[in-house]
Amino acid sequence: MPTGVFRQNNLLKFDDVSATCGIDTGSVYTHGIAVADWNNDGFGDIVITGFHAVRVFQNEGDGTFQDVTVVAGIAQTSWSTSVAFLDADNDGDLELYVVNYVDWQPDPDRECIVKGQRDVCPPGLFSAASDWLYHNHGDGTFGDVSANVGLVEGGKGLAVMSGDVDLDGDSDIYVANDTNANFLYLNNANGGFEEQALISGCALGATMIPEGSMGVAFADFNSDGLPDIWVSNYERQSFAMYQSRAPGIFQHVSAVTGISAVGQMYVGFGTVALDADLDGDQDIFAANGHVMYETESAPLRQLPLIYENQNGKRFRNVADESGEYGRGVHMGRGVAAGDLDQDGGVDLVVAHTNEPISILRNSSVKKESWVAARLIGTVSNRSAVGAIAKVNGRLGIRCSGGSYLSDSSSHLCWSVPAGEKHVQIEVFWPSGRRQTQNLLPKRFNSVVEHLAGSGISD
Repeated sequence: MPTGVFRQNNLLKFDDVSATCGIDTGSVYTHGIAVADWNNDGFGDIVITGFHAVRVFQNEGDGTFQDVTVVAGIAQTSWSTSVAFLDADNDGDLELYVVNYVDWQPDPDRECIVKGQRDVCPPGLFSAASDWLYHNHGDGTFGDVSANVGLVEGGKGLAVMSGDVDLDGDSDIYVANDTNANFLYLNNANGGFEEQALISGCALGATMIPEGSMGVAFADFNSDGLPDIWVSNYERQSFAMYQSRAPGIFQHVSAVTGISAVGQMYVGFGTVALDADLDGDQDIFAANGHVMYETESAPLRQLPLIYENQNGKRFRNVADESGEYGRGVHMGRGVAAGDLDQDGGVDLVVAHTNEPISILRNSSVKKESWVAARLIGTVSNRSAVGAIAKVNGRLGIRCSGGSYLSDSSSHLCWSVPAGEKHVQIEVFWPSGRRQTQNLLPKRFNSVVEHLAGSGISD
């Protein structure tokens, strides 16, 4: 099917502009997407991945896009899944990290039998394809530097997220791999990376074996000022909460925080961190659904998970209390988050297999104030990927990629408790500049004309 593009014309109203916007992926079997301003012209550009293909679309600034894949120098022959932008060398231009899955070709003679029926062949039957990093030359072209920046071979990656996870001022990379150990590439400040997932404590599951990881999110879940890593996994495994104990050092805490209490029947895909109940801490949404037609234990269509954060110490699944969608079963895949109706509550868009897309409007009771900020780099990359922001000490991380084959809104959002009369945002830019600004938060019951704090730049 062709790629769908829907332009919002009013609050939660969309027009289908697929045929006129210029985003045409032709016969490519597409998978993932990332959005960022890679040429620093003020307009978000789009990269779409697929089977043996990556397509780069430059935003023309008039509602249309131009396919510049060939001109940009992006040549991809692997099975590409997710992508993320990052300024690897902090020169103000965004590089492109492309996650690749397995070396697979159509083979009518290959048969995988499950419960006596032909089914999907598991990833263990295929060799892993290695990831790619494309350096941005700053002139509209990219160059493949994968062999020179410290990337390791293999992976079987399905999700990637970039951001400053060790708070040292540059962008790092986390890759969720399927049946292989996950990667954590810590930036060495020279445009190269060191793979440190095993040493850092975020490579493996609770039983110290690789898991079927498919989705990832960064957030400060326990409000200690340090970024944590959240990963959705396959059935018979616990979803992973890697809690930061020091910058770049993590501990698997799913059991002690209540994450594992839901059991191991879920096959997790898209997942995001958001303040779903508007109480000031980060909750979790995960879309689930099986990939095997003849499943051994878990059903094909599954309930979503919505973890309520209880003061950073425990998480409780409240999906059955969240509304009609949370009480229904789905074949969930991609998830993206953003405040679609600009009322201070983060909404969700969920893609499925053999089911229409769902838009989930956040209807939590809005009693307090809120702040949202769009960070715009002038010395740093214009999309501000890699920046860290704090509102009254509460951490926000400007990332790229994440979830599963998805990308979310670039705005950072905070709920402001009623007792906090003075609101200040503090931004740590990739350029090294530290900036503070006093903000007047929006009331939840006000008519929203613009986002409070929008347009903060370095």
